[in-house]
Amino acid sequence: MQHAISHYCQKCRAANPLGQEYCLRCGTRLMLVVQPPSVRVDVPSTTPQEEHLLERMTMLENTLARLAERLEQGLKLLLRHSETAYSNHALVKSLIEILNECGVVDNGKLESMWRAECQKLKDTEKSGSRPPKKSRKLKRKATTSS
Repeated sequence: MQHAISHYCQKCRAANPLGQEYCLRCGTRLMLVVQPPSVRVDVPSTTPQEEHLLERMTMLENTLARLAERLEQGLKLLLRHSETAYSNHALVKSLIEILNECGVVDNGKLESMWRAECQKLKDTEKSGSRPPKKSRKLKRKATTSS
């Protein structure tokens, strides 16, 4: 198998057989151009500073993409939490109505107790102190010792 030697058109870059005067594709007069050795060496098209900036931009784009994913996951979690809170609220409201109809719970007394607890929570938040939490370790110790 013999490879035909060809040279390329300077306008359309089509391969033409050696000795052809005009390009077979676009008709441009072909010129034989010889490049000096200094031009043949690949010179990077970007400087080290530009390379650094490109790397930084890529890192920032990746970080931004990860942040967007995390925000999307957080939004899904928040929506799921709000749906759960709404269903819990509806359940509690239904239970209170049933207990009120049965005469077990007084709606007025329950509401005043609830408002008092809410006020206590607001007061502790304003003062900056948190209500004491019961430790899980203490609960476990109490259940294992008995």
